[in-house]
Amino acid sequence: MRILFLNQYFPPDPAPTGVLLRDLADHLQAAGHTVDFVAARQDYRAGQRKGGRMIREAKALGRMLLDGLRRPRADVVVSATSPPCLLLVATLVAFWHRAKSVHWIMDLYPEIAVSLGEIRDGMLAKFIGKAMGWAYRRAAVVVALDEDMADRIRRYRVQPEVIGVWVFAPVIAQASRATGEPTTPWTWIYSGNLGRAHEWETLLAAQAILEKRGADIWLLFQGGGPSRPAAEARAAELGLRQCEWKGYIEEAELPNALRRGQALAVTQLPAAQGLLWPSKLGLLLSLPRPILWVGPTDGAIARQLRALSNAGIFAPGQSEQVADWLLALQSRLPATCPPALDPVAQRAAALAGWSRLIERCR
Repeated sequence: MRILFLNQYFPPDPAPTGVLLRDLADHLQAAGHTVDFVAARQDYRAGQRKGGRMIREAKALGRMLLDGLRRPRADVVVSATSPPCLLLVATLVAFWHRAKSVHWIMDLYPEIAVSLGEIRDGMLAKFIGKAMGWAYRRAAVVVALDEDMADRIRRYRVQPEVIGVWVFAPVIAQASRATGEPTTPWTWIYSGNLGRAHEWETLLAAQAILEKRGADIWLLFQGGGPSRPAAEARAAELGLRQCEWKGYIEEAELPNALRRGQALAVTQLPAAQGLLWPSKLGLLLSLPRPILWVGPTDGAIARQLRALSNAGIFAPGQSEQVADWLLALQSRLPATCPPALDPVAQRAAALAGWSRLIERCR
């Protein structure tokens, strides 16, 4: 079959969704399918630093619609969710090609935009919601990242499949060769995008408590994102002296860079529960380090982490408890622990699931 992928970014751009879809496309191509790509021809990291997001994404949708219609006839159109409402474009492209539409939800729109205050819960949001529901029901397959997201989608009278993200093949190879050891002084790391859906106030407050107690513990932020300037400003207000800020780490260096931390942090605002899944979590689960989760404590991610012996699970605002957990962790040596998952087996299972879904579209 000929499979056309639609996403705002694809490699060589480093956007995680594009890298993930490229990995899936390589797998399907190796199985004998022909793959093609439509992107917006924009830069992921540069775009995060620019204003005019709605105009930029509207232009992206228009460009991708035209490019998708011009592509050779496809049998299946696979779309992700960047830019927002891409499924509407994918549905039109699939109709034009007389193809099946397969939609993989990375971020649930318009719900995520409403929850984060980017648009009001008014007529526009309701109109977009109805349009997206129509497109969900026209899709041959809708894929959610976890059960929280699947529950949200069922409200549209759709029964989604659940296939989570996996660690990309090149990163698995890099992680298997990684030899990084925990750094001195004792450091906990937040790595990757610091976006609007990520919680960072609790991390900074916990670090302030640790410094007030005289703990020789450092907090390292490495990455970027639209919330980073506000986080840096708040760290300065708190007078943090043991908080370091670095830029994005190259993919080839990321496993080693993460292994230099004694604990790795992942966060999510409760308002974003079931609306997205923090892609960095997959890699962190495959590394021999404890994981700190600050986010919803009653959702699918928290349930997964509770099965681990070296995970700390806290609600936003529980900065005292986070500081206590880190101090207790520091007192237990060594800091390493067995990885929570086998990334090779996880990737193989996810790709096998995708192969079955694509075959259903024949």
